[in-house]
Amino acid sequence: MAQILTKVSQVSKSLGNKNSDSGFTYQLLENSLSETDKLILPVLKELIKRYIDKSIWGQLEYSLINKAHFDRAFFVKLGCEAVGGDYTKILSAMASVEFRYASGTAIDDVFDDNDERMGKLSMPAKYGQKSALSLAAILKSLSSISLLSNFKDLNVDPSSFININIKDEFTHYQVYLGQLSDIKSESLPIDEITDSFYLEMITNSTGVDAGYCFELGCLLGGGTKEQQKSIYDFGVALGTAMQIRDDLLDYVNNRALINKEPFRDFETKKKRLPIIIAYRFGNESDKETIKRLFAKEILNEADKAKLSALINDEFVLGYINKLKNELLETAMVNFQKINVKKDTQIIIDQIIRQIDV
Repeated sequence: MAQILTKVSQVSKSLGNKNSDSGFTYQLLENSLSETDKLILPVLKELIKRYIDKSIWGQLEYSLINKAHFDRAFFVKLGCEAVGGDYTKILSAMASVEFRYASGTAIDDVFDDNDERMGKLSMPAKYGQKSALSLAAILKSLSSISLLSNFKDLNVDPSSFININIKDEFTHYQVYLGQLSDIKSESLPIDEITDSFYLEMITNSTGVDAGYCFELGCLLGGGTKEQQKSIYDFGVALGTAMQIRDDLLDYVNNRALINKEPFRDFETKKKRLPIIIAYRFGNESDKETIKRLFAKEILNEADKAKLSALINDEFVLGYINKLKNELLETAMVNFQKINVKKDTQIIIDQIIRQIDV
């Protein structure tokens, strides 16, 4: 999933956005994320030790630290709080989505030949590809076990709990359907990739993931079916908008700022929205440059500067922001259908504000 928190004003400046309100603060969002991080890590470790053989505790715990925040658990927590639920009763469910994410990143790093994740050795680099894939399968099993184990602690209708477990597995399927489209895009000519192909791909890979996390929290927090649907639709639109923003961050040549390796998507031949639009509306020279750089295995600094210049174009950024903002509007229309407490509303507003740069 896309990153939630980055140094917004600096990223915005890097992308040439002169209208960003760099004075806007995100303190409540940052504090809530940090509190979730501190809360959920011990739960994750305890579940590993409760259900998994001691010989691989270290490997599984390592898989959990290669990210900035436990944002999926945070989304489950927000979904629960949005309907007045007690998130302290659903910690295992919050942990389940993080185990599933850790499983997915291990697999992604095998697919993409990534040696690093968030400045640390990736799972395949540290343990080997075969072990990484085996550990990923164990993490997915642990995700299911964690969610199922939470049922006995909750006053939830059994049929509803069965349905959310089915939704969990269906979400897993959709994420890898998106992954298959991403792999397909690597071999497709860039001029054959449409907006609809791209949006369907990232909706599957990121949007439904976020939507499920919010819906899970809402259900376990006692939300109505109408609230569950609204918060799911909200999360899908929000997660898709986050991914658009994350794809744009790939072209900010500042690793420390964006918390990932710049231009990695481009170097692995992934054709995401910024480069699709730069190519589609570029002149013939720009198109030849993009084709030439796609043929290279590793980009040098001059290549990166050229790509950044192509992306940091008023029309390209405007096109991307229009799609992103349409998704954010859809998200907020659905969120307004849920009557939430003030602090949750402020946090959601801050998330929206941060993406809208």
